[in-house]
Amino acid sequence: MQQLTAVMRTDPELLEATYREPTITAYNRLEARPRAHDFTRSLRAEVRDALWMLTRQWQFGELDAEDAASPIDARLLTRRLTVDRVRLGSGSPEPYDDTVPLETIVERERVPFTHALRLQAAQYFLRLHSSALRAKYLPRYRTAFPFPQNAEADYRGQVDGSNLYVATRRLGFDGEQLLNSVQAGTFETDASIEAADATAMQTITDLFTAWMSRQYSQPAGASDVWSDSRLSYSAAAAAPAGADEEITIVASRYEGGRLDWSSFDVDPNAGAMTLADAPAPPEPLLEAISFLPTSATFKGMPNARFWEMEERSINFGMLDVQTTDHLLLVFAELGLVYGNDWFVVPYRLPANTLCEVQSLVITDVFGDRTLIQAADEGEGNDWQRWSLFNLSNAGELGSYNRQFFLPSAVGTTLESEDLERVLFARDEMANMVWAIEEVIPDATGRGISGYDAADKSGLEPAPIQDSPAAIRYVLGTTVPENWIPFLPAQRPGNVQDIAFQRAAMPRMGVPPRDVVRPKGVLLTESPLPWFVNEEEIPFAGTIVTRRYQRARWYDGRTYLWIGRRRETGRGVGSSNLQFDQILPNRPSAQMEASR
Repeated sequence: MQQLTAVMRTDPELLEATYREPTITAYNRLEARPRAHDFTRSLRAEVRDALWMLTRQWQFGELDAEDAASPIDARLLTRRLTVDRVRLGSGSPEPYDDTVPLETIVERERVPFTHALRLQAAQYFLRLHSSALRAKYLPRYRTAFPFPQNAEADYRGQVDGSNLYVATRRLGFDGEQLLNSVQAGTFETDASIEAADATAMQTITDLFTAWMSRQYSQPAGASDVWSDSRLSYSAAAAAPAGADEEITIVASRYEGGRLDWSSFDVDPNAGAMTLADAPAPPEPLLEAISFLPTSATFKGMPNARFWEMEERSINFGMLDVQTTDHLLLVFAELGLVYGNDWFVVPYRLPANTLCEVQSLVITDVFGDRTLIQAADEGEGNDWQRWSLFNLSNAGELGSYNRQFFLPSAVGTTLESEDLERVLFARDEMANMVWAIEEVIPDATGRGISGYDAADKSGLEPAPIQDSPAAIRYVLGTTVPENWIPFLPAQRPGNVQDIAFQRAAMPRMGVPPRDVVRPKGVLLTESPLPWFVNEEEIPFAGTIVTRRYQRARWYDGRTYLWIGRRRETGRGVGSSNLQFDQILPNRPSAQMEASR
């Protein structure tokens, strides 16, 4: 020790020099050794030496931190706009409020009158009659609004629908004809209503029409919200922004399901949606609110207290991630390591509102005030803009504004089984697209298998009997009746745009009797020629379904409508469609025996 002291006195800078020589480092590990069976006192985590605790905090770097004070006050300034008009498809603007869900208004369509619905309407109409009126006018209703007789061919392939028609065609009457007669004002003449019963019948017909309006949510007239060329809904809404200005948001490619803020874009170039005889539009509302920020929490979040047992239902150690799952790893680290750095500022936003946060000022425990700006604020962020929950500008890639839209959309709905399901599948060998009616609507108001309802007669030509020929000529094969072809074709007046045009397969016969026609609504409602954009049917195909949806709104009323949904298909298909084929002839059993 004395020799080392002498060396240090001779050369004081010796200890300041840096030596990079390999060394072997040894350390001691402290391990707990229990000496008692009772751990009650140990689990208390009693602190005996406060200075030791401060020393350990300094050793682990817990005292080295920025001046990150906790927030105690948040001042929020928002600007709210109320959406008061919508435009469905290419129609005219119409007023809108949140008494009806926006999803219902966009998706709903006319409910087709099946045979079961005609019977249901007729039976409800009879229930409104007294016993004397029912006995008096039921024979007249059967005569005035009869079902077509001997129409079994219209229900071919529909076992339940055909049975229902045969059982009720003479005993019941058509509720659709009855409703049309009431709405046209000719019911008393058509049904030969006597003058003494006119007042009672007026009450009955009013209740009947009110029941039909209440039963189903339907558009007032024909609607083109569903685009048959893009296989999606198209709608727009607008909110007055003051001084003869408005903000227009468009949902040009809503494919059904849930109509939320992500379905809309802001269209800065859209024209004004002027309403005829509309009241004064609502003015923009500036609202300044003060909140007390609270810490953000989530399930599985590490507890802030030292000795508090954490919830065991969530185990982040069981995350199924790979080394390339950077987003999931960063998100998990953000929540586990920096979760206590996030705070929540609650703000109640009315539905059917466009909101923009104009200012956010935070006051911390030290009394300092900080203005929180948007993540993309400043000219230096033009090349790396980042946004969340903002609406993009339509037609401008990477451009968006700071409006947040809270639509009056339903939370959950009860959905029926598919009334109709059509699979659009590409057939690369035949260079075409097939629209396969997997589920078609039945006369009972349900969906049935399109394969079971298809006519299977005449699919294969009759075999050649007793022919010694070794080969046979096949003009062409066919496909099941529920396969409707779409052929690539040029649109009229455009030599470059290729789309898929709906065609038809010939019905087998000598000569061909007719063409095969689709049975569902999806493939028959569009007028011919019908073109579907080529990009709408990808390699994997696409599926379009129709089904009933029922939702309860926040005021307690229920809405029932028919909506559509588009989903990804199941890949390419193959019809094995062939023409002009020379095939080996299969001799009959009689010729085989003669040989």
